[in-house]
Amino acid sequence: MEEEDNKATTPKDSAPKPLSESDILARVSTAFPHTSNYTQGVLETKRLNGLELYNRDAFAGDEQIVGRSRYVTDDVFVSVEWTLATLMSLFDSQDRVVQFSPTGPEDEPLAEQQTDVVNYVLTQGNSNAKVLHDWLKNGLIGGLGVVTAEFYKDKRWKPAQVLEGVPDHHAVELENSEDHEILEAGEPYAIPGMEHIPGMDMRDLKVRKSYLDAGVRIRCLPPEDFFVSRDAQFDYQTGGIDAALQGFKRTLPRAELVEMGYDAAKVTRIPASGGDHSSYALERNRDQGFSDGTNDVEAEVDLYEIFMRLDANGDGVRELLRLTIGGTPAGGAVLLGHEEVELAPFAAFVPYMMPNTLNGMSTGDLVGKDQRLKSMFMRGINDNLTQVLRPQRIADVEGVNIDDLLNSGPDSIIRVKDKDALSYATTPFVGGQAFGMIDQINQSVEHRMGVGPNLMGVDPSQLQNTTATASSQRQTMSQLRLEMIARLFAETGYRYLFRMVTSLLVANMEHTQALTVKLRGNWVPYGTDQWNPDLDIKANITFGITDKPQKLAALSNILSQQMTAMQQGAPITDMGKIYNTLALIAENSGFKNAERFWNDPAKMPPGAAQPPDKPDPKAQAEQAKMQADIQRAQAQLQLDREKMQAEIQLEREKFQAHMELERYKAEQELELRRQEVGAETQLKGLQIITKQNAQPQIPNPQ
Repeated sequence: MEEEDNKATTPKDSAPKPLSESDILARVSTAFPHTSNYTQGVLETKRLNGLELYNRDAFAGDEQIVGRSRYVTDDVFVSVEWTLATLMSLFDSQDRVVQFSPTGPEDEPLAEQQTDVVNYVLTQGNSNAKVLHDWLKNGLIGGLGVVTAEFYKDKRWKPAQVLEGVPDHHAVELENSEDHEILEAGEPYAIPGMEHIPGMDMRDLKVRKSYLDAGVRIRCLPPEDFFVSRDAQFDYQTGGIDAALQGFKRTLPRAELVEMGYDAAKVTRIPASGGDHSSYALERNRDQGFSDGTNDVEAEVDLYEIFMRLDANGDGVRELLRLTIGGTPAGGAVLLGHEEVELAPFAAFVPYMMPNTLNGMSTGDLVGKDQRLKSMFMRGINDNLTQVLRPQRIADVEGVNIDDLLNSGPDSIIRVKDKDALSYATTPFVGGQAFGMIDQINQSVEHRMGVGPNLMGVDPSQLQNTTATASSQRQTMSQLRLEMIARLFAETGYRYLFRMVTSLLVANMEHTQALTVKLRGNWVPYGTDQWNPDLDIKANITFGITDKPQKLAALSNILSQQMTAMQQGAPITDMGKIYNTLALIAENSGFKNAERFWNDPAKMPPGAAQPPDKPDPKAQAEQAKMQADIQRAQAQLQLDREKMQAEIQLEREKFQAHMELERYKAEQELELRRQEVGAETQLKGLQIITKQNAQPQIPNPQ
């Protein structure tokens, strides 16, 4: 019987139990040190090395170099800026940065509504260009860039106004209203015409009115404030970060935590912030007088937002929790709150990914060794050139005034007793031999990175050795590396950012409804369960910008075929697809908003976008004329291409003929010089023999 009781109580005793605040802090304090060591060790070293190379800092050991060049080249800086400019042109060249595709016909209104609202949040509610710039630049320099999104509700006040003649009963309403604040109140005076009625007074009030500023805020996290466990990698389904623990730290005044609604007693127990002593932060802000980031006016504390899976409620399932902790989680921390969330709000950019890890490579990892090697060559060239321009002086201390020598300048006089008492050590300039190696390093860096000045312009040697098509193909192939980076970014961090924004809008549907009515003029009422964040999210990125002429020609050909199909009544296309082609032509031509030129059939009244039942002869004539114009344009394009190739071939042949002529002239001049040298040698020999014969012969005494 006792054994049965033990069996009956065993499942109950071993069942999961809700975690207390101390239990949660204990779990976090166990896991956080490993994450902190990884973030402040491996990741900090990588991004600090990249930033030092970007800033062209002196190399280790340069402080011991005296009297010689310590020049550092800018290879990492140039590679980062070229890559950043190219990626920015890809991701910030569309009017709609994201588009939601419906999973079925019933989802079309929902997809259109989500597309409008999310695009407004990204482009109008936030500076998409600024977010992209900081996000991409952090990733290129340090190997990892992270942005986060949060929904904010800030109570703001409009400028105060003076209201004259406010009745007392209305003044009481303003006093009790949460949206108004009475700053000053004048003396009461009777309402005109009611002087004899008690209590019918009014007064002048100085009042200000509040309003709610709400929305989604997107910001780029300082790299040193983000931390993640070493098992982190990209999630293959969502494009987000899959990690056992991830989060970020921020430092803010203690009073602000109370304003945010946290328990004042708990806030008081949070240890004061010790400042930010991150090497990366100090390096980044060294020119701005940055100390440790603490506030000199108010007492500040460190606030940690940690996302990890815990079974806090004891139901046997580990939920993703957002833990808000004051102070360092390793010890002495205070748990201010915890809540279950749908996802961790961190979207990452890793420019050069390594499979199955978030720890990829930075520009410094790829170019750093080349920058050091190239700097070594440039230092040697500078030192050699300095010796040539400012040679060492050889002075006879007895014949030169040493004071004049030490204080010599461009117009100074050096007093000497003998002109031979002062001379110069001649040093030949041999640094030019290193330029060929430097050119090889530059080409290697450009081909490795896919960006650079030579890849953006025309190499003169290509006019001699390759056709225009081959030159274009070489440039396009070099750009494929950049497009691969952009495509992977679009499918990971950039796509996950849209998912984060959508999730925040779902959780704050009241604000979303008001924003939608403001943008679209209407609102289709539906429950929050119908707002589907899992619709097919597409980032509107036009890849292949380095090959725009070919894309425009291909789109023009597609448009011609679509128009032909429409004329013949073939059901393989419609006005919506033709509009898509025209929109792509406009985008590839550099115009963000295609609706400035074409009407979207999807937004036109029903029936307005449908073609007439019978072909219109005038429309057919216009279409035929358009078809003829397109064909003429294509023929002219082909003719121009062939003409350009013929001109290039002619220039190449002229160059080769010129080189042959120059080579023949050089050979003739060399042969003539050889003959002149031979003649001079023979003449000198004859002169020597003649001189010897002219000398008197002294008989040899016997």
